[in-house]
Amino acid sequence: MSKLNKIFNEIDQIKSEIISNRRYLHEHPEVGFDTKNTEKYVREFLTRQGIEIIPSSVGVMGIIKGNNNNDIIALRADMDALNLAEENDVEYKSQNAGKMHACGHDGHTAMLMGAAEILNSNRQKLNHDILLIFQPAEEGPIPGGATIMLKDLESNGLLPKIKNIYGQHISTEYDIGNISIKYGNLTASTDEFAIEIVGKGGHAGIPQSAIDSISIASKFISEMESFMSRRIDPFDPAIFSIGIIMGGSAKNIIAEKTTLSGTIRCQSEENRKYILENSEKILNGICSYSGASYKLDILHGLPVLINNDNVVDIVKSIAQNVVGEDNVIVTTKAGMGAEDFAYLAQKIPAAFIWIGARNKKRGLVNLMHNPKFDFDEDVLPIGVKMFCSFAMQN
Repeated sequence: MSKLNKIFNEIDQIKSEIISNRRYLHEHPEVGFDTKNTEKYVREFLTRQGIEIIPSSVGVMGIIKGNNNNDIIALRADMDALNLAEENDVEYKSQNAGKMHACGHDGHTAMLMGAAEILNSNRQKLNHDILLIFQPAEEGPIPGGATIMLKDLESNGLLPKIKNIYGQHISTEYDIGNISIKYGNLTASTDEFAIEIVGKGGHAGIPQSAIDSISIASKFISEMESFMSRRIDPFDPAIFSIGIIMGGSAKNIIAEKTTLSGTIRCQSEENRKYILENSEKILNGICSYSGASYKLDILHGLPVLINNDNVVDIVKSIAQNVVGEDNVIVTTKAGMGAEDFAYLAQKIPAAFIWIGARNKKRGLVNLMHNPKFDFDEDVLPIGVKMFCSFAMQN
């Protein structure tokens, strides 16, 4: 433990630097794959530290050589912001109009930068090579940056060497000083759909001569609600939600065409496949007996993020050492949000956790994707300690 205590002291000594990096990134948010300035900032930082940069199609990857070059421990941080106008009145407020770090990715990047500095200065103590992944486009566009960086790792031959991969996310759902971990499935799959139903337009007073596309759309929605409540296991969460429905042009005209679109979110790949298959069967059946035609487009999104139980065991022990056993929350509740870290977890034994950053006394309570989102910056050294502890494992 003395080795880690020394490293923890070093992390505490660079806290102001970590905060400074976070605030610079917060002031200069970039979205999607358009993260050139952020990448430049990170790349120049790694270069100053003397850390080798690995060529990548997007984002930034660096590697710190340890004592065993046959195994790699990977640490991942996302770096993209959101298309959202910030409403916080802080000195580090976004300078890029309509863009904001409203999901904590500025903190994630600053944490990994801090960890890179500390780990590089202690590289003689590393039992493995450490791969640093700074990833863009976690917020989209689908399928995001993880798939591209995964292909880079496959093409450069590093993927088979990666023993474990670790990711973490700041959360104002938990108080500062708490860490939440979960075994198994953590976040949901995300699929989007768009449906066009084409019937036969006509006079509202002569419905028998028309094929009412709005009525058919309503039947489909009703049947899907029944299907979800009666055919899906209530202990295996899944959502089928209609977000948009459009049809009709006048009160006395039966609409020939109606469009509807929405999202499907699941906590298991089995449910995901089952719902996608049966939603079209239901739609086809209703349109068939009604005499309408339809077009169904499905945009397949992110898979379910599933933590590896063995890696979570390691993280649980690390978290207890960093914040104390009483502050580690082992939750059984998965979330219906999504994370493209799921792609990495499909290929590499992985763990993804939540690090509490809520501070009610300071009013830091707004949840992610809110124009007033901000977090207690005391979480930053905690995140760096988690990254470093994971990297220092045997």
